[in-house]
Amino acid sequence: MNKLSQPTHFALIGSVLALLCTLSFSLVAGVDLPAKYLDEIVALQRRADTLAFGAVGSNNYHLAKARTWLDMATSEYHEGDGSGVLQAAVIQAETLIAALENKQTNISVDNPADFPGSEIVRADVWNKVAAIKSKADYKCGQRPLAEGEVQLIWAGHEKVESGWNHAESYMRMAENSISEAQTAINICNAPVVAPPTKPVASVAVIPTPVAPVTQTITLSGDALFAFGQSTLSKDAAPRLDELAVKIKQVRGYDEIVLVGHTDRLRSDGHLERNQKLSEDRAETIKQYLVSKGISEQKMNASGAGSSQPIVQCNDPKMNKTQLAACLQPNRRVEIIFHGVR
Repeated sequence: MNKLSQPTHFALIGSVLALLCTLSFSLVAGVDLPAKYLDEIVALQRRADTLAFGAVGSNNYHLAKARTWLDMATSEYHEGDGSGVLQAAVIQAETLIAALENKQTNISVDNPADFPGSEIVRADVWNKVAAIKSKADYKCGQRPLAEGEVQLIWAGHEKVESGWNHAESYMRMAENSISEAQTAINICNAPVVAPPTKPVASVAVIPTPVAPVTQTITLSGDALFAFGQSTLSKDAAPRLDELAVKIKQVRGYDEIVLVGHTDRLRSDGHLERNQKLSEDRAETIKQYLVSKGISEQKMNASGAGSSQPIVQCNDPKMNKTQLAACLQPNRRVEIIFHGVR
């Protein structure tokens, strides 16, 4: 990624957003928001998809950040959050998408200094982000890094809104994204050791001890499948294509385990339905990866149903839409690498 400058208008965006929210949005959480907000989000998502399938590509740092802002806005819309956070996230996304459409080369990599309705959480994780961005070798980790930064701000909002217990799952998503970014960077920057040109028969080769390695990448089920379905959505291909590229770059893995997970919705009296859905989703991803050249013999697909939730969401005041949004982290597919390094 090019060395990027920091325009003055980006430095001021946090203050502008705070002012907009203070003056224009005095609604309370849990209200029915106007449908025009969702229409605006959908329109921006379509513009983002056009960029992802075009010259920009889905791994672009700024596009990945814009799409995560839209994920946040969508979630807040369905939760009926009228605090202004939804509108602030949309402004962030629209600014980045417009800059990419106009082929700007000086787009800021900074985050809003004072995002309305959020606070800084886990300074240690933010320090990891700063350490990655201080170097010029994170091209391979652009997408997950950008997603992790927005998810950190999202976690800060959830803490302000509902406390740490509710924010913890969002924090976990951010940590997973940043860990994925660091892993991708390490793989890309690993030194390539050339084989010896001549065999040395007289020297005994002592095997280098190897350590077993297990690495997990978590993909959002909502980003890959329609609700309650096991058929890939139109937006799933770029993410799975990136995953296939990463797998091909990994040296020395013995097995890849794909585990599908669902939320608890529809579980009452129908546990087998969620179990089957989780298995089908894992198998769908397996077959997609096979079509991209990944060895089927090294992949194992299974499902855990709703038995391993990340979040509980037991607030009795939630309606069905709010509950579905809260349970979103549970709808996921985990890709687990087993091997040696």
